[in-house]
Amino acid sequence: MSNEFDEILEPTIPPDRAAGRTGTPTPRLVARLFAAAGNPLRVRLLRCLMHPLGPLGAAGVAAGAFATFLNPRGGTELVIDLDAVAQLSSRQVHELAQFVEQVDPQALQQFASLASSSPLAVATFSASALVLLYRRLQSVRPPA
Repeated sequence: MSNEFDEILEPTIPPDRAAGRTGTPTPRLVARLFAAAGNPLRVRLLRCLMHPLGPLGAAGVAAGAFATFLNPRGGTELVIDLDAVAQLSSRQVHELAQFVEQVDPQALQQFASLASSSPLAVATFSASALVLLYRRLQSVRPPA
């Protein structure tokens, strides 16, 4: 039995958008800052990002990767293991940041404030941003 929705075609997504380059650059920057941070700072940053999420939100982002940090007893306090934080991929953090940007943009401002309070994270991020900029400029420089 067919229904009226069988006729709807899926829109084609350009390759650059399929790779996750839609929306604002904020989630990408959040993922890079998270990757540049040390594990103790990552724990604080993760708490900040997960604060606006409920259990369903945590389970629905990045294939449930963040549900492991929920308290198994049902409390609101997150249970964050340093080893598990170290295993998070940039892609998973990017997806979390995209979701948080939609749910509570204020949490991203708190994230930025936390990250900027760590001189090591800022220095590491600045150095990696400089390398990325240099590579980008090298690739677009006209031949001599």
